[in-house]
Amino acid sequence: MDFENAGNENNQNQLSQHQQQHHHHHSQMNANSALLLVRFLNCLGKAAVGIAYYVDCTVKDKLLRRKEAKLMQYKNIVEQILLHQNEYYEETLQLSATICFCKFMLLSVKLCEKHAKILFDLLKYSTFESVQVGILVLMNDFYLKYPSSFDAYSNGVYNCLHNPLYNVRLVALKTISDLILKEMMKLKDQISEIALCIIDKHPQIATLATSFFSELAKRQHGQALFNILPDIFSNLVAGKLDEQRQLNEEDFKSIIKFLFQYISYGDNPHLWCDLAYIMSKLKFNERTLKCLHDHYNYYADKLVEDAVYESFLTILNNAKQNLGTKPDLKVVFDELSTRIEHARSSNGILIAVQQAQQKTKQQSKVARASGAKKGKQTKSRSKAKAKQSDDDLKENDGDDDDDENEFKRPMRKEPKVQTISRSKRGADA
Repeated sequence: MDFENAGNENNQNQLSQHQQQHHHHHSQMNANSALLLVRFLNCLGKAAVGIAYYVDCTVKDKLLRRKEAKLMQYKNIVEQILLHQNEYYEETLQLSATICFCKFMLLSVKLCEKHAKILFDLLKYSTFESVQVGILVLMNDFYLKYPSSFDAYSNGVYNCLHNPLYNVRLVALKTISDLILKEMMKLKDQISEIALCIIDKHPQIATLATSFFSELAKRQHGQALFNILPDIFSNLVAGKLDEQRQLNEEDFKSIIKFLFQYISYGDNPHLWCDLAYIMSKLKFNERTLKCLHDHYNYYADKLVEDAVYESFLTILNNAKQNLGTKPDLKVVFDELSTRIEHARSSNGILIAVQQAQQKTKQQSKVARASGAKKGKQTKSRSKAKAKQSDDDLKENDGDDDDDENEFKRPMRKEPKVQTISRSKRGADA
């Protein structure tokens, strides 16, 4: 029995060794096949680029229309590699196939629209970081050539901004900011995803996000940034973020403080209306409603504007619907409503006008005081310059006197040249 067991163990060991050798040989064959496919796909991608740039449009259309054409058959092979990642599970192969597939899509708008879903599924579900980064890099070419084909899939690009992989987030932010600043991608509700990048733990991403908003603030005299602030605020505070990305109070203040530094304050009714509209889009809780009540004096004089008044009525109506009728909140609602209505009365408007006039007088006094101060500084500077010029003149006069006292060398007398007339020359001869 022992001999039989020993024989069985030897047979099992030999079988396992044979299986390991076969698996190693099979994996080696797979690696070699993948390498050959990668080289083939790289050549195929270069051919697609050459067709896009150097082949006449009519010839290119004929090549793409014919299903039996070799070009379309190769495209189908690439598509199968991407759709069956379990069979072709090799990162280099998947990356080469993805780039080659993108270059085929760039050949025509029909190919781009037909296969856009496959591309964005790869961007969302691919387990390879290099594949996601490669697709994001090529987004510039897609939006440059066929911008309308990708409008429906722009959410997929924005979603990469909260990808757990650092390189994917960085390349996504570079791509989106570049496309927006070049006006190739429209500003949408997802712009709040870029605002969240301001507080990213990686300094390079945070710096890139702040640079984007700084550049956007220069467009249209700051109006381009101001127009998207309501969407940013509503997405950050209205509970639209998932549980893993909920903002704490410190992070929220950091984002708001950074964005509001680009808003110019002043007696600008248009700005008051815009800010009131932004506030009407926010969701108020008990604390924020009481804060609005306690800081009434900061905006009381702005309620004379119809748009501001309507926005505050919207705030009160929405707050009543969301917060209900608690006894302590009812007092806040009633008092705040009374104050707002009082500001719209004739007496309230008169008070607001008087306050505005008083502010104008104070500003003019400050301006005159600063102007007088500048005038005094100018006079003192001119006096100093005049004194300096007088001193320079005196020094120059002294220099002239010194020159006169110096030894003067006598002028050399030139010898006189005697001229002889022709008659005298003849007589001498």
